[in-house]
Amino acid sequence: MQGNRVRRGIALLEVMIAVGILTFVVASITSAIVAGQQQSMEARNKIVGSVAAESLLSRVTQESWELIDEWHGYVEEVGTITDPTGAPIHGEWERIGRKVSVIEAEVQVTPLEVFIVGRTVTVSSFTKDGRILSTIERFVPEPKS
Repeated sequence: MQGNRVRRGIALLEVMIAVGILTFVVASITSAIVAGQQQSMEARNKIVGSVAAESLLSRVTQESWELIDEWHGYVEEVGTITDPTGAPIHGEWERIGRKVSVIEAEVQVTPLEVFIVGRTVTVSSFTKDGRILSTIERFVPEPKS
């Protein structure tokens, strides 16, 4: 009778250890899945932010030289992004905003020692909490008269 009791006690201890190990494994796997989902969502946001910044940069740089400066300080708050016709864009775009900066710039072409005057147009996309997702710059040279 004494041997059976000891045997049952050891079996109970083995089951408790197995449950503890299984709990640890399940928690580790769940943690890895959640981290992967968060990274996937962050990558998705950065891709959408890059596309949004590039599309606005393309729109700005297609303006005539005289109108480019008017874009300086332009901001589309999160959830208010529109297409070139002014229609709101829904879906992933609703989670980001974008802003434009235009500054005078001069680029030196080294082998020729020539300076080109123009504007550097910078478009940034950002999230609701102000975190920058993407920043894209393009130099626009001043047209020759």
